[in-house]
Amino acid sequence: MSGRSDYEERRQARIDRLNTAAGKATEEANQQYQRSHDLVKDIPFGQPNIEGRTDLPNLRSKSWNALGKAVELNEKSDHYAERAAAAEKNTSISSDDPEAIEKLKSKLAKLEEERERVKASNKEAKKNGTELAPWYTLPYIGKDIKRIKDRIAQLEQVDRMPNETIEFDGGKIISDASTNRVMILHDEKPDSATIQALKCNGFHWAPSESAWVRLRNRNALYAAKTICDIL
Repeated sequence: MSGRSDYEERRQARIDRLNTAAGKATEEANQQYQRSHDLVKDIPFGQPNIEGRTDLPNLRSKSWNALGKAVELNEKSDHYAERAAAAEKNTSISSDDPEAIEKLKSKLAKLEEERERVKASNKEAKKNGTELAPWYTLPYIGKDIKRIKDRIAQLEQVDRMPNETIEFDGGKIISDASTNRVMILHDEKPDSATIQALKCNGFHWAPSESAWVRLRNRNALYAAKTICDIL
């Protein structure tokens, strides 16, 4: 089965991290609001200068700065909260989801049912002289059906890929089903030309793996072999 075995745990962990970051930013914003208030709470309104209080302009400046930080932190909190909410509501089907193929097949079946319904409706409309479905409806449904069929075929192809480790001069390539990634591990840091080639071919550096990684599929493995000069 393609996809990561820990997909749901990782998805929930990301949502939790975003919610935690939002909560932390809100707490820090409240602290800055309080600091802004406390700095000037003893200054009578409309009296910017009091004899013996040469620090008043500085206190007001610090208060405004704290207020500005509070506003920035509130915006930061809103940003993280919105990202967390979007992640929870996201219904797109990730290639890392172990149930991706079944979900895509279910979506495909609904689209094919919709296509047949539109065809039947148009046939009846022509017969009765009533309004047809918009001209673009069927082509759009057809394109979606083809796209999903292609994606299912690609994921099924990934399912058939074996776990393998391929050694080359200076490192190794790992095609790993458990992480759903193709990883390139170098014995030493590669030169700038190799790094550029990795980036141009969709690989990114993953510190947790100490490797250059890309979503697992045949193209990724072929690119890895080409970059590592083992083809």
